Amino acid sequence: MTDGAAAVRFGVIGADHLHLFQMVDRLVAAGATAVAHAPEGGLAGMYAGWRTESTERPADEILADGSIGLVVLAGVPRDRAAVAVAALRAGKQVLSDKPGVTTLQQLDEVRAALGGHAGRPWTVLFSERFENRAIAEAVAMARAGAIGRVVHVVGSGPHLLSAKHRPAWFWEQAATGGILVDIGSHQADQFLAIAAGPDDETAAQVRSASTGNVTCPDHPTMQDIGSMTLVANGIVGDHRLDYLTAVGLGTWGDVRLTIVGTEGTIEARANVDPAGAAGAEHLIVVDADGTRRVDVSSRPADWAEQLLADIADGGERLMTQAHVLNVCDLVLRAQQAATPWGAA
Repeated sequence: MTDGAAAVRFGVIGADHLHLFQMVDRLVAAGATAVAHAPEGGLAGMYAGWRTESTERPADEILADGSIGLVVLAGVPRDRAAVAVAALRAGKQVLSDKPGVTTLQQLDEVRAALGGHAGRPWTVLFSERFENRAIAEAVAMARAGAIGRVVHVVGSGPHLLSAKHRPAWFWEQAATGGILVDIGSHQADQFLAIAAGPDDETAAQVRSASTGNVTCPDHPTMQDIGSMTLVANGIVGDHRLDYLTAVGLGTWGDVRLTIVGTEGTIEARANVDPAGAAGAEHLIVVDADGTRRVDVSSRPADWAEQLLADIADGGERLMTQAHVLNVCDLVLRAQQAATPWGAA
């Protein structure tokens, strides 16, 4: 438990994504207290049955409660920004599932609501990096110069479609922001965390982007595949996102991050090593000394502890506010610039 963690009382507004349960579980384990939840969201009943200490209250009452310092958001993506803005204006800290915003206008509204707030009051949890220790360690090693100067980053975020388990809003691009905004926020987070130094939050440029629908004809606005090429500080990042994972894989997606430097490569295989080692969180390094696997099992997944410490003293240990804003801006610009998949 971090200093001040026990004083952090949080309320949940929006329960439409299973990420909520992971987020809250980490917060409670770190010492925060689940105080209240709004009844909105397809998973609200499940949440209420799980966190029996949390009281069901209207969203406006949660925002007006001065004893609640943190608001956790996992509603339909298009609705998160409006709640975040209201929470920020009410003097709350905000922890949002990704994506935190789905339009550039929403991002502008969040920026305005941040105003003169110190620290990082609006946090979007890019769980692929902060929950997977192989990816977190790969990023840390690259930033520490383990493979020399980084020149290329390749990120892939394939997912299992699981069509019969998806809510109606999942199929609407307007609700999710599109595949680059939604899933792509993970890859943009990783790319900027590698390409920008600790004190450098230079926004990346979008070199190219494309999106398409190759398997879901019954949902014409759905995007089940997308790609984007990003550039920052002389580093090129190529990223592919899709919902094309075959059911035979045995997990929700073969997520990978490959970092190429002037003195070696680092590859993180987040969930599975196909036809290789068992389990998840694989990290493989190739450098002048040879090829080796790095054991990340002792690395803590301590984002919640860092978040609570940041709330206590206005710090930015977890990531900077500029980083969160730049990730969101980057994927929104990529989505806006995307051409049809397969077009010449």
